[in-house]
Amino acid sequence: MPERHTYLYEAVHGARTALDEAGVRVALHIAPQVPAAERPIVERALAGDVRGLLIAPRWRTADLEEADYGWLAGLRVPAVIMERRPRPGSALHAVDSVCSDHWYGIHLAVDHLVSLGHRRIVLAARDDSPTARALRTAFAEIAAAHPAIDGWTIVLSSPNASPDPVDGPLPPLAEILAKHQATGAILHGDVDALMLVQQLADSGVRVPQDCSVVAYDDVVAALGSTPLTAIAPPKAEVGQVAAELLLRRLDGKVGRPQRLQLLPELKVRASTDRLTD
Repeated sequence: MPERHTYLYEAVHGARTALDEAGVRVALHIAPQVPAAERPIVERALAGDVRGLLIAPRWRTADLEEADYGWLAGLRVPAVIMERRPRPGSALHAVDSVCSDHWYGIHLAVDHLVSLGHRRIVLAARDDSPTARALRTAFAEIAAAHPAIDGWTIVLSSPNASPDPVDGPLPPLAEILAKHQATGAILHGDVDALMLVQQLADSGVRVPQDCSVVAYDDVVAALGSTPLTAIAPPKAEVGQVAAELLLRRLDGKVGRPQRLQLLPELKVRASTDRLTD
């Protein structure tokens, strides 16, 4: 798994619980934040007595993702791709994978805001991971097709949220919301959402009275001074199901490759409310 990735720590914990119960020894390998870091680590691990692999590549860009498909598809041991959804039709399409259904997560966020009367919504998201790319694609599709949405836009959540350097400072999110007359915002991830609430407060914008905010990840969203409504992907369950699938594969109890998606849930807290005139 990637280093410094709190989101995936919960998935690893879920996997470890299932593997420990099965009496399987777990060896955790951490990939540093450099391109193509996973392959040499996996090759060193496979040089030992390894029976199977759970892997969650960082894949900061789509090109890096594509570059890993070939060698991952050719591994000599059973492998499950965890919290990643390889491109349909790719070499990894027929490799076992378990991930959250992020399209559904964005659907929950948009539907919640629309149900509260919000018609202009901004998604401020990262752009440096498979999850971030899935969220951006899903939001564009859902918002464009929703008959109740009058306006929507996607912006970068922070200067370090892109695999490419950002020239100059980004406009404050509070200014972006004002420019688009947005009364609802979806933020990926929690830390950026918490910072947005602080920015809005500094600008005299109240949450949720003037702007409703939904965080995506729900790792620390509940800990803000205003607890944030959040979309919670089933992080621990993804790890648990991935580990159980790997165990069945090792025991010869699974036939064809499986591509499993687990549904996120909406956790309503104090940062969203009905829009008032």
